Amino acid sequence: MSLSRHAQSFAKRLAYRLGFSLKRLRPVHAAPSVADDFTDRIRPLLHAVDPYESFDWQSFPDDPSGWGSDSPAFRELVAKTRPARIIEVGTWKGGSALTLAAAAADLGLEVEIICVDTWLGALEMWTDPADPERYGALALKHGYPTLYYQFLANVCRAGRQAAITPFPVPSVTAAQWFALHGIRADLIYIDGSHEEEDVLQDLVSYWDLVRPGGVIFGDDWSWDGVRLAVQQFAADRQLAITHRHDKWELTKP
Repeated sequence: MSLSRHAQSFAKRLAYRLGFSLKRLRPVHAAPSVADDFTDRIRPLLHAVDPYESFDWQSFPDDPSGWGSDSPAFRELVAKTRPARIIEVGTWKGGSALTLAAAAADLGLEVEIICVDTWLGALEMWTDPADPERYGALALKHGYPTLYYQFLANVCRAGRQAAITPFPVPSVTAAQWFALHGIRADLIYIDGSHEEEDVLQDLVSYWDLVRPGGVIFGDDWSWDGVRLAVQQFAADRQLAITHRHDKWELTKP
């Protein structure tokens, strides 16, 4: 690493500690206005063939490991919003989606959870090839991640195929697709990246997709990029940030 890159890295860390951001990588555009509110199930629009059909999930281990996926905040937010639709941005192995699905089932709710993810891994998953938890979980075959199949296996093993629908595209593409079809959600979980620019982009892209009275939330408040993005987004829109266990939360007026 060059001296200039060392200096840039140090300056960025220092700015973060002081509560400032140094850069914005790309312009942030809001999702198109959602004119309608699509209430049917989304899976038939995305998948001509059920994504779980004929999938040999028993050939994969029982491995729903993740971070914060068993938080009581999930059940509390499901009880608060009583959602018919949940959008999760960033799914990994599906731990949090399974917790949300179980919470909805316990309350007798019929919910569709759309999991938006490329299943290619965030930045920190690729930084250390010796890390078995992050890099290893990508399960590379010929250099390409196969984590998506572990996610499918976890959903099948839990018996939650009817509730959880995968949408394997980048988060902004998914947000544009939802807006195009007039699709909104009662609960949106943002957990796709820890980079400030990515988190801010997702907040802007998905805020218009939250139904009035609904909630957009996430975790990883201790990550500088996440915290700064949420604080900037909330300040720009004069929204109050609340905290529920390990999650931050914004409620749509």
